[in-house]
Amino acid sequence: MFKLTKAMQALEGALGASPSGIALTWNTPVQFDPALVGHLVARYDELTAQFEAVMRRIEDDAAVAEREVRDCADRLHKLRHTESLKLYPVIARGLSPDPIARRLFWQSRLVMLGLARRVLRRFDELVRDLRTGSDVVASAEHVAKALKEYRQRNETEMYPLYNLVGQHARKARTAQVA
Repeated sequence: MFKLTKAMQALEGALGASPSGIALTWNTPVQFDPALVGHLVARYDELTAQFEAVMRRIEDDAAVAEREVRDCADRLHKLRHTESLKLYPVIARGLSPDPIARRLFWQSRLVMLGLARRVLRRFDELVRDLRTGSDVVASAEHVAKALKEYRQRNETEMYPLYNLVGQHARKARTAQVA
């Protein structure tokens, strides 16, 4: 039988533990990493550059372009996975004492999920259009626009919030030690 209290205790134990490995899983303990945002921005730079390169030669070879578009979609999926396991839990944990801030964060998180789904859907539409040969350039522009919007929202809202929560938690720990 499922016991909520046992599940909550297990969750608290996982959240309070220090990271012990490199593998990123759903059981990875939550901990602020000051280098995370820089790492994510660099990976988004790489993804954007890769997709821009695909756009420049998208009409040359549809099969190659399709593989490269799928690779871009896979990269985005991996970035979102990292955000889901390392970024959002730290924010949620930092905002947990304040119900209004928590609700606003979750509303923003839902917006981010919607934007991410749009980008992935645009990637799928581009792959479909590459197969049929119709509106490939327009589809690629839709992907570029959706990816830019998703990235901008992350960099203007979520990443600064992550840094703010992490810095606040550090100051609180320092004050407790002193």
